[in-house]
Amino acid sequence: MKAQIDRDLIEGLNESSNRHYAENVNSMVYELVANAVRDISEISPFVNPEKCFLVPANESATGAFSQLSEYDYFLGIDNKQIEFNSKTRKNYWKFIWREFRASWRIGRKKYKKEKKNVEPKLESVEKYRLADFRYDLTRKMANYLSETTMLFNTPSGVSIVGKEDFGTNTRINIYVCCYDSKTEVYKMFNEAKNKYFDVCFGTRFELLDRKDKETNGQFIDMLKIFNALFSKNYNKIPNQILLESLLYNVPNKLYYDGDFYRTFVNVSNYLRLSNPKNFVSICSGERNIFEEPLIIKANAQVDFGKIVTMLDNYKY
Repeated sequence: MKAQIDRDLIEGLNESSNRHYAENVNSMVYELVANAVRDISEISPFVNPEKCFLVPANESATGAFSQLSEYDYFLGIDNKQIEFNSKTRKNYWKFIWREFRASWRIGRKKYKKEKKNVEPKLESVEKYRLADFRYDLTRKMANYLSETTMLFNTPSGVSIVGKEDFGTNTRINIYVCCYDSKTEVYKMFNEAKNKYFDVCFGTRFELLDRKDKETNGQFIDMLKIFNALFSKNYNKIPNQILLESLLYNVPNKLYYDGDFYRTFVNVSNYLRLSNPKNFVSICSGERNIFEEPLIIKANAQVDFGKIVTMLDNYKY
C-alpha cells in the first residue's frame, strides 16, 4: 500500500526550514574565508585575495536545505605557480633504484666508521603548494573561531564543525583547489594520483536564478521539498546538479502560482512520465543529465532512479 502525501505535509515541509539561518551561515563562511585569505596574503607572495574565488557547491547555492544538508564550497586560487608546484614530477626508474639501494643497505652488515667533518649544506626552501595554502587556511581560520570549533585539514580541503559559531549540527566543507579564471574551471588535485580533476559549473548559477524568478520562487521551494523527501527515504541528500537539472527541465507552466501542493503534484508526475534522456544538464544545455561530469564523477546516475521510485511509492 502506498504511503499518503497530502497537502498539509507538503506545505508543512516547505515552511519547516529557516532560510534566514542558511543565509546567515553562508554570509559567515564568506567573511571567514575572506579574512583568512587576507591574512595569508600578508605572509605569502603567492596568495592574492583578488585571485581567490569562493563558490557554493551543493544546496548552499540555493538554500534548499534539509536536516542532513552540509555546506559545501569550492575555494579556487588562480595562480599558475601554485598549480605547477603542487603536481610532483616522478621518475619511476629512479624510484625503483632508490628503493633497491635502500633495501641492499639494510641487509648489509653495519660497520662503525669515523665521521668526517662535512660542511653543512643549506637546505632548499620548499615551493609553495596547494597543500601549504590549505594548511595556512586552516591555521588562519582558527584565529576567528571559538575554541570549541573543530577544524580538519583534509586531503581535499578544510572541514569545520562548530555549533557555537554556526549552529547545531552545522558542518562546512571547503574544497581547496586551483582555478582558471579564463575558463572558470576549478581544478581539484588528487595527491594520491598526482592528477588534477576539472570541475566546471558552467551556466548553473545563471539558470538557477532565472528559473527561480520565472516560477516566482517555487523552483527553490520545490528543490527543498525533494531534498526533504529523498533524505527521509534514503538517509542522504541527492546529487544537487542532478536534482536541479531535473526540476529546471520541468516547464514553467507546471509551477502553478498560488497552489504549492498542486505544483508538487505537477512536477512529480512530469518527472515520473518523461524520458530521462530529454533532461539537459543545468551546467550545459549541450549535455543531458547522464553526460554531465558532475553527475557521472559522483556516481550519482542512480539517484534519478531513486527519485522516480520514491515518487512511485507515494500516493498524492
